[in-house]
Amino acid sequence: MQKFKVPGAVITIITDSSEVFTRGYGYADVENQIAVDPKSTLFRIASITKTFTATAAMQLVEQGTLDLHTDIGNYLPDKDFDFLKGEPFTMHHLLTHTAGFDLTDTGDAALTPEEVVPLEQLARRQMPDQVHKPGTVFSYSNFGYALAGYVIQTISGMSYEDYMIRNVLNPIGMNQTGIRQPLPKALKLNLANSYTWEDGQVALERDYTNTLPGGGIISNAVDMSRYMKMHLQGGIIDSTVILNAENHRILTSQKYGSKNTKYGICYAFNENMWNGRRSIDHSGGQLGFLSLMVLIPKTGTGIFIAHNNRQDASGFRYNLTATILDTLIGQEEREIQPLTPSKAFDNIADNYTGRYLQMNYPHNTFEKVSQLFGFFANEHQVSHDSIGSLTIFGSPFVQIEDHLFQMDRPQSDYKVEFLVDDNGLAYQLFAGTNSYQRIPWYQHNRLKQIGMIFSILVMLIFVLSRPAISIIRKIRNRKIQRKRSWLYHWQYWTATLFMLGALSLVALFLIYQDQISDYGVPFSLKTTLGINTIGALSAVISPMALWSIWKSNDHSKGRKFLNTLVIISIIITTIILVDMRMIGFQYY
Repeated sequence: MQKFKVPGAVITIITDSSEVFTRGYGYADVENQIAVDPKSTLFRIASITKTFTATAAMQLVEQGTLDLHTDIGNYLPDKDFDFLKGEPFTMHHLLTHTAGFDLTDTGDAALTPEEVVPLEQLARRQMPDQVHKPGTVFSYSNFGYALAGYVIQTISGMSYEDYMIRNVLNPIGMNQTGIRQPLPKALKLNLANSYTWEDGQVALERDYTNTLPGGGIISNAVDMSRYMKMHLQGGIIDSTVILNAENHRILTSQKYGSKNTKYGICYAFNENMWNGRRSIDHSGGQLGFLSLMVLIPKTGTGIFIAHNNRQDASGFRYNLTATILDTLIGQEEREIQPLTPSKAFDNIADNYTGRYLQMNYPHNTFEKVSQLFGFFANEHQVSHDSIGSLTIFGSPFVQIEDHLFQMDRPQSDYKVEFLVDDNGLAYQLFAGTNSYQRIPWYQHNRLKQIGMIFSILVMLIFVLSRPAISIIRKIRNRKIQRKRSWLYHWQYWTATLFMLGALSLVALFLIYQDQISDYGVPFSLKTTLGINTIGALSAVISPMALWSIWKSNDHSKGRKFLNTLVIISIIITTIILVDMRMIGFQYY
């Protein structure tokens, strides 16, 4: 805990579907030295909430009021929903994050309960753009789960919160678990404070979620142990049936992922391998909180961990889970047939090699600019480095079927699958739940970063040279009257606008970090977008400016070269800002 700067944590472990260990560590309230109590201290479990929402949806399937593969529009009260302009999708797509929605966090949180956006309003007006064909790409979406919760609300005829309390939480016996905003007073008193590390634990203000079905539940270790038991027992706890066996099997079986592999997504649950055994799990992260729930059905093992510091602490829950499982169930040795690379594969290896970009990133909003800062820029090189195999994610993969490859490592059956066009050229890579798109060289993020840094430096030098030269002339008492052309003034003010926009953007990231628009788009960001837009409009005349420079006889070749360098920097900046959606005023 000290290594990861975690002030307080809770752990509960069950095996053979029986609770064996529940304990709290550290402090729920550092300032007042209030220790974590596993029976009462509440933590925000964040996105683990999605597994509750999926469970509720399957209850409606069991009742016959919801069909997983029927157009979601059939369950809405009317057609006045903005997202209906896109391609139809189903509850199956929502529960597997494959409805095609763009990845965004803008407006998914609120600072006060009064500012929380009702589910219906969010569903009608604030759903993200649909950027993928339904069923083709895994694109994680809190808003998609908010819509799923709204559908549960419309079908059941009661609020999402009431439905969850009456049909999921209470029947399981999760009596200390909260889902309402704000929390009832009795529960609020037990909620752990959340912290960030800044040379000491700094308490964070409580916020609220607009995507309640995707991340709004608050719970403790004892209640979560009951929830894990229910799932490990196939939907039953204490003779109470939450889901029948068949619907629970549907809930927890793979729906999307790599071909013939145990790495994918079920309904909400992620499918993985821990210690040689299939697991279903989900993690969670919210302001100052992190959590992880891992279930291994084969051994009846469940682990839930939550703690109240998020910053640089993600490794704590995973490292601890790995240590617990090593001790509790050990590694299961599996009989995996050795792979034999084929030299004939070398003839077609180039059909698969190239740079692949993970497709789960913001496409249509300003959040895409975070790629320049290293976020959502998950690129991988697929190369042909040895006879008969590809190198993917730094490991060798051998072809075992058409377009299907298996990792050539001991005790590993991890597989990836390529989609190919009519010419046999790969254009997409599936690895677990993740989809990667093969991209041309000019779309490489490193190239965009280099281009942006180069352009900003050129424009910075150009903009600063004017006052610098004026100062030098004053010091030397040299007065030179030079009439500056319209071209100079255009370059200067366009470059100045882009410099202001760049400085403003860097300042915003330093101030807000990864929460720049969680509570809506701040005025400072709108101003930055406005500055960039004016600069881009000014940059439209760049071709005319280049033509004017090289047509003129008033400048030396050296001056023409320098002016051309500035204009090219303006053009590069404009192209990158347009690509990063930093031009215009599309906030959602």
